[in-house]
This record gives sequence, C-alpha cells and structure tokens, in this order.
Amino acid sequence: MENEQKTHLIKRSVLREEIKTYLIDAIVRGAYTTGERLVETQIARDLGISQAPVREAFRDLEQIGILRTVPYKGAYVNGYSIQDLKNAYDVRAELEGLAITLAVPKITDEQIDELEDIYSQMKTVTDLKKQVNLDVQFHEYIIKASHNSILERAWKSVSVAHWTYYGIYNFEKLDLVERHESIIKAFRNRDAKKATVLIKKHFLELKDQL
Repeated sequence: MENEQKTHLIKRSVLREEIKTYLIDAIVRGAYTTGERLVETQIARDLGISQAPVREAFRDLEQIGILRTVPYKGAYVNGYSIQDLKNAYDVRAELEGLAITLAVPKITDEQIDELEDIYSQMKTVTDLKKQVNLDVQFHEYIIKASHNSILERAWKSVSVAHWTYYGIYNFEKLDLVERHESIIKAFRNRDAKKATVLIKKHFLELKDQL
C-alpha cells in the first residue's frame, strides 16, 4: 500500500510538470493570450486527466508570475515583457555565478565529462524545445555540483526552464549553444574565477541580445 501511494505521488508530480510545460508552450505560441481566463475543468477534460494536477500546475504558474488568480473568478494569463526576461537573466547571472564558484573545487573529472556530453547533445539537436531542455539540464548540473541546497531551491523557485523557453522562443537568434564550451574549459582548468566571469557574461550577453 505504501509503495502504491509513493508511485501515485511520483506520477502526479510528473504529470503536474507536464501540464506546466504544456500550458507554457501554449502561451508562448499564442494559443492562450494575455488576459485570457484558463478554465481548470476544461483543460483537465481536454487532456483527459483529473483536475488535481491541473490545479497544482496553476498554483506553480501563479507563483512564478505566469498566471494570476482572481478570487471567485479564476486564473488568467499574465503578460510578460522584455524587462521580465531581462530580470530573469540578471537573477540567473548572480545565482549561477555563485554556484559555479562553489562547484569548481568540488566537481570531478567524470562530472565534467557528463557536462561535456550534455553540451555535445545540444550541438546536434535542432528542435528548439529539446535544445532548451538540454540547456536547462546543463545549468542545473552546475547548480547541483555546488552542493548548496539553499541555492538550489532559490534557482528552482525562479523557474529557470520556463523563463529560458520564453526568451529563446521569442528571440530565436539568441546564441544558446556555443558559449557553453568555454565554461567547460574553465572547469577542466579548475579556474573558478574564470568560470564565474564566463557564466555571468553568458547571461548578461543574452540579456543584451534581448
């Protein structure tokens, strides 16, 4: 019984993330427009699922500012601006700058090899969503390599994957891939100072391109 409950919770958590991705994808493509009301029961019916994970996904999206809830009326799509995207890159520059400073002395050669493998995959995929997912995987790996649980929670709380997708989807000329190579090289050289400068530059240049 206990194992069944754990399996149910895991499936529900995965489903919630899939719903969030589905809704964000629909918003950036314009299927749902700014100010439009999202009906929980309708989305659950469209996806052939129960309302509970949809409700949880709504809460998560409200927390990161993508939806807003009006009491007794429902959830509405929030607009997002260029400034919102720039703010997200500013926050990432600081959080990941700290993470990489902490990670460089601790990361193993095997872990650097894994980072390089993610980078190699990024260079070969052409699908935008897959590329963004690999990019987020690359940066999340660095966050975890810092071994700082507070920092990891802060990074996840700003919903990096979703803001990255917003930025890249709307500005496909952003150089997402090649700049990761110099970050890996700084890891190989165990140069924490250089790695920190590079990762901050990575985000601030993306911000400027917006």
